[in-house]
This record gives sequence, structure tokens and C-alpha cells, in this order.
Amino acid sequence: MKTIKLAVIGCGNRGTVYAGYSLLHPDAARVFYACDSSKDRLEAFGAMFSLPPDRLYTDASEMLEAVEDVDLVIVSTNDDSHFAIAKEVLKRKHHCLLEKPMSPHAWECVELVRLAEQNGVSLILGHVLRYTPVFSTIHQLVHAERAIGDLVAIHHSENVSVDHLVHSYVRGNFRNLSPILLAKSCHDLDILCWLTGRRCKKVSSFGHLDFFTEEHAPEGSTYRCLDCPVEATCPFSAVKRYLGSDTGWPTSMISVDTSLEARTQALRETNYGVCAFRSDNTVANHQVVNLEFEDRITVSFVLSGFNTVETREIRLMGTKGDIFANMEENYIRVRTFGSHEERVIRPPVIHVGSHSGGDFLLMQDVVTRLQNNDIHQARAQASLSLESHLIAFAAEHARATDTVVLLEDFTRKISNQTIGK
Repeated sequence: MKTIKLAVIGCGNRGTVYAGYSLLHPDAARVFYACDSSKDRLEAFGAMFSLPPDRLYTDASEMLEAVEDVDLVIVSTNDDSHFAIAKEVLKRKHHCLLEKPMSPHAWECVELVRLAEQNGVSLILGHVLRYTPVFSTIHQLVHAERAIGDLVAIHHSENVSVDHLVHSYVRGNFRNLSPILLAKSCHDLDILCWLTGRRCKKVSSFGHLDFFTEEHAPEGSTYRCLDCPVEATCPFSAVKRYLGSDTGWPTSMISVDTSLEARTQALRETNYGVCAFRSDNTVANHQVVNLEFEDRITVSFVLSGFNTVETREIRLMGTKGDIFANMEENYIRVRTFGSHEERVIRPPVIHVGSHSGGDFLLMQDVVTRLQNNDIHQARAQASLSLESHLIAFAAEHARATDTVVLLEDFTRKISNQTIGK
């Protein structure tokens, strides 16, 4: 089997996670080029993957101009740069693994899928939940085994921990860039589309930005936690979060240099040191979405950032029984009507990377398919996941306008915008 040559644009957390597959399987894949706007981050990535200086770039276009012999370009930059970079990758006829979401703009998502098709290459999305043991097993139970008969309804909840919410969506890069439903939960909407196996027809949604606003700031608090006289009693203190002994995620995200001095400087100079109640965050932190699919399948999805523990839980209800699962606990329970017995399944655990092994399994699938020349059969093709992105945009529109959105009409309007571009 050939060794798959990788180029990585965006050498932060997600780019490192995807590229990390090559360190575990160096005969299957190897990183040949890397690009990042941060020289410190780029140098650290280059050292990790043993790249010579002449294969490190700070400009994506410059790197793509020099690259001819790679099999896959991984794009894992900030959401607002995805479209321009992925567009260039696809036009140069490279297969592309693009971190989710595709773009903060609906028409750009549609255009990227069109460009991949036009240029005869694959656009793969980082929808790693499709590869997790729990959701893969549920899909098998619902569709291959028909363990609960015909699917009638799904209730799914993404319980984001408050620590994760504050780090990423109050202080972090995603605080005002894309709707949280797109940035955080397009994973989940994709899974719901995959599990139903049907087209979505209608979307409604309700949600708000609550609590983490200036009106709720503790009395006597200041703009930065380092200067705050009440920091010691605040559960959302950046000092407690980032200046302790744990320098793993999310602390590792605030500075490439994780020394105490560098982290303190980051709290002094970046948004990670701002009071959680005084940031410029605009995204909702709790939201519900109601969906109607073909065959009258109804789906409810709840996203909330007010949790002590981070979990994904799902219940699927059918004409013969129901399924309950918790991804983090690696637990699936199947029950059938008329029986007091229940079937408990704990799929094989993958102790590599995050998302219950989904990151590793996605890369394994993509690399293997590139070796076998059937990359177009990868499970996370953007063409298969486009609808879930459009649902996210439709839900945000429904939330903002207090309406029920007909997805077919909404999609037609977006497609017309794309043609106009």
C-alpha cells in the first residue's frame, strides 16, 4: 500500500489531531507540508512531524502553489477562512478534509460541494460522530437490524459543559463567528440526518444568549480576571481555569508556549483573560430545534451549555421498541415492546484521540480509501452532510424570526444566491 501524503493548513488543535494519525501509522500516511499564520504554532507543528523549514508556510496560497504531489489537504483553520482556502484546494484538484463547519455562510457551503463535484475530487467533512462506535452501532441497529421497527421519533441532547462553553463560546474563537448550532452542533444535526435516512422538511427553533452578559457580572468585578477583586470566588475565573498545573486542552489553546509566564501574558493580552460576563460573545448558549423528516419522523434536539459534565444522549423510538444511548459512557440500551428484557451494548472502545475515537476512525477510513482509490465512498462526504448544515442555517433563521422554515424553499433560496455569485 502507498503512503498517503498529507498537507495541513491550520496547525492548531484539530489539524494536529487529524495529522496525528500519521504518527501512529507512519507507513500509511505522512505529513509533507504544513501552513499556519502563527509562526510559533507552525514551528511546534513542524517539530512534531519532523518537517524541514522549506516545507513550512505561513501563507496557504503560497503553499498550494508549491504543492503538487499530495494526496489529501487538511484544512482546519478558523471557520471564516474555510471557504477561501477550501475553494482553492478544490480548484487545484486536491482531495480535501475540511474541519466542520464548512463555512459560516450557507451559500458558501453549497458552492464548496458544487466545486468538489465539478473538479472530480472529494470534499470530506470532519463529521467524526459518524465514525464513533456508539453512533455507528445505533445506525446498524436502526437500519440493518431494524431492532426497533420503523423509526417514529428521536430526542437528542448535546450537553456541553459550562467550562467548554465559557472557553470556546464566551471567551474563545467561536464566541461571535458562527451560530453555535453550526459551530458546535452541526455534528449532531448530521448524525440525526444520518440516523433517520430521510430528507428534512420543516425546521423550528428557540434559544437565547443568557447569563453570560454584563448585567450578570458579579458586583465589584473588572474587565480582566487578573485584576479582579472578586476573582477568587468566581467559578468562571480565567485565573483558575488557565493558570493551574493542567496545561492540556483547553489551557493549551490560549498560548503555544504553556509556561506560566506565557499563559499569564495571554490572560493579560487576549480575550481568554476577559471576564466571562464582559466578553463580546453573541452566540446563543442554549437552543432547541424541532425537525420534521419524510415519513412523518419527528426529531427534537437540545443544545445547552449549562452542564457540569459533557455528554451526548439520544433516544430513538420506533414501532417495535426504543433505543437509549450515551456516547461518553459508551452505553446503548435496546428494549422491545411486549418484553421485559433489555439488550445492553457497549461497543469496542477506541482509546485514541477525542470524540470516543471518531477522529482516529475518520482518518483511518479516509487514508484507507485513498490507498484503495475509492475515496468517494467515504462516510463523511460533504455532499451527504450538506443538508445538516442547511438545517443549522434554517434553524438560526427560524430562531431569529420566530417562524417555521420549509427546508426545501430555504435551500432553493440559498442555491439561487450561489448562482448569483
